[in-house]
Amino acid sequence: MKNASYQAHRISLTGDRDNNQDRSIVLESGNVTLLAIADGLGGHPRGEVAAQLFIDICEMMLRRAEQPLRDPERFMIECIRRAHYAILQYGDRQTPPISPRSTAVIAILQYGKLWWAHVGDSRLYLLRDHGILAQTRDHSLVQPFKHPGRDTVKARSSITRCLGGFDEPPEISFGIPMRLQADDTVLLCTDGMWNQIPQDELVSIMTGERLDDSLRKAAQNAASRPNSDNITAVALRWTPAAESVTPTSAPIHTDADTYESLEDRISELRRTLLSRKH
Repeated sequence: MKNASYQAHRISLTGDRDNNQDRSIVLESGNVTLLAIADGLGGHPRGEVAAQLFIDICEMMLRRAEQPLRDPERFMIECIRRAHYAILQYGDRQTPPISPRSTAVIAILQYGKLWWAHVGDSRLYLLRDHGILAQTRDHSLVQPFKHPGRDTVKARSSITRCLGGFDEPPEISFGIPMRLQADDTVLLCTDGMWNQIPQDELVSIMTGERLDDSLRKAAQNAASRPNSDNITAVALRWTPAAESVTPTSAPIHTDADTYESLEDRISELRRTLLSRKH
C-alpha cells in the first residue's frame, strides 16, 4: 500500500515574463512522495538551470534512496547541499564564469507525515479547516527603493539565502513535521503566486472542493495581474478515506536551449557530481 490516498497537481505559467525560470516536481517512489519547487533568480544568468539542477538532484536521490527514508530531514539537507554545489560547478564551467541562483522548497510525505525545508522566498503552506496551520518564513529583506527621477518610494525585496552564488551551502529552515489530517492541503508556490494574491484570497481559493480547479484558478488569477512574474505551484490534498489517486500535473515550461532531453540533463548532472568527487 502506498502512502495512503491523496490528490496532487502542479502548474506553471510564464506570466508577463519572456521565459519561465521556475521548475517543480511531484514524484512518488515506494512509500515516499516528494514535492519540490524552485525559482531561478532574476538578475543572475541561467536561473532556469539552477532551478532545474535542484529538481533533477531531488529526483535522482529519491529514486536511489533506500525506503522508507530513515531520516527525511537528512535527505532534504543532502538534496539542497548537492544542488548548491552542482549549481556552483555549472557556473564555473561557463565562459566566462557565471553565478546562477535559485530558491528551493522541498517536502517529503511518508506514511501520512509531512516534513519540509526551504531556502529563499518560495513558500510552503499547510492549510487546515480553511486556514493556515503552518507556513515557511521568507529568507528576504524588504527595503525602500526610490526610482531615479520619481518621487515615489516602493518596497524592494532582497533574498538573503539561495542555492548558488556563495561558496558554502545556505542555512536551511525546516518546518516542524506534521501528521496530516483528512482534507489538509499542502501548497508549494513561488513568489509569482503568493505575491500577487492576498493571503486570505489564496487560502479561500486553495481550500475549494476540487484541488485541480483551485490550483488552476489561483495560477490564472496571479497571471492576470499587471506585470506578473512566473507562477509555479504544487498542491497536495490528503484524502485517506478515498481511493488512491495518481499524481497528475500540468505541463511545465522548460528552456530547450538548456536541456534538450532527459538524457542530456542526466548526463550533465552525472558530470557535475563526478567532478565534485575529484
